[in-house]
Amino acid sequence: KKMKNKVLSDAFGWLFIGLLICFGVSYVTTISDEMVSLVYGCLNGWGYLVFLAAELIVAFVLVLRITKLSPGMAKLLYILYTALTGLSLTGIFAVYTASSLAFVFLATAVIFGTFAIIGKTTKLDLSKWGVYLLVALFAIIILEIINIFVKSESFNIVICIVSVLIFSAYTAYDVQKALDKSFLVNVENKGIYCAFQLFLDFINLFLDLLRLFGKTND
Repeated sequence: KKMKNKVLSDAFGWLFIGLLICFGVSYVTTISDEMVSLVYGCLNGWGYLVFLAAELIVAFVLVLRITKLSPGMAKLLYILYTALTGLSLTGIFAVYTASSLAFVFLATAVIFGTFAIIGKTTKLDLSKWGVYLLVALFAIIILEIINIFVKSESFNIVICIVSVLIFSAYTAYDVQKALDKSFLVNVENKGIYCAFQLFLDFINLFLDLLRLFGKTND
């Protein structure tokens, strides 16, 4: 039980650090014209895609190599990933009103916290949800790609609502997974890995709710 509590406390501690880094980087790059130019304008306009590619590479390394990484390297890659996510969110503080961002962040925290508690306390075995959630996630990605061409606002709303449900369920699933003794032997890396998964859940919840309820600046 002590080990489970340590993993959860480590995971949520690193989640908090990751969110601070992510939104801190996003805010700093938004208020700095030089940083906005760097993110969007470097490499002949390909800079943003380069940062996104780097973000995906770090994510794949964390997922596929987590059992092989030293605790220090796992933490470094996690910090790098959260910073790169912040870069990919450059501009949200300029596009959306401060009150809107605060409201959506609070709503995200409430939903995330609720499902985290469900994941920790439920007697249901959520491990069976993994395959279904992954299929649902791929379906959402495909629908979002289709909507790039269709450009339907009502379709976008439906996608966002379903996505909120998926990542809410993923939050409960990932918290319960953190408590699974058979998952990952290295306790330090397990905390980082679970923090990474919960970070993804939180950010995706935040972005979907922002698309649904965010108010843009005039």
